[in-house]
Amino acid sequence: MSPLNDSDARAAVAPPEPAPASGANDVLLGLLFAAIGAAALYIGRDYVFGTSLRMGPGFLPRIVAGGLTLLGLVLVIRGILAGGWALPVIGWRPILLISLAVIVFAATIDRLGLFVASLLSVAIGTCAAQEIRWKELPFVAFGLAAFCTILFGYLLKISMPVWPQ
Repeated sequence: MSPLNDSDARAAVAPPEPAPASGANDVLLGLLFAAIGAAALYIGRDYVFGTSLRMGPGFLPRIVAGGLTLLGLVLVIRGILAGGWALPVIGWRPILLISLAVIVFAATIDRLGLFVASLLSVAIGTCAAQEIRWKELPFVAFGLAAFCTILFGYLLKISMPVWPQ
């Protein structure tokens, strides 16, 4: 076999087939869409709707929110008909650690500055991964913190403390 003609090698290694979408994913996504659409309809309930010739400020938001709610209900029904009541396993560790990283960043940026807050949030967020590369963590954290400090603190001059005060 020549290096230019490797069709035999490509035929032997077929790409994996995508997993079929479960009905549980449709149900969960549909519930999320329906909840966001219903919340938007509730929030915009006092906006003037108007008419199709003279649209008010609530016309487009209500149409979009209604469509999102309807799409969510269609997805829920589709998921139920597909027999999707087995919920997928949720990895709580990444959800909790990424949320904690955001909270720590928000809580420390005023007192510790952008650089230290970025270091802390990257270190906490990295722990959400399955495999943590401890040798690379200080370099990645320092690099991202330095990048954020230079970009937001000095180039864009966003009004936030860059260093501890």
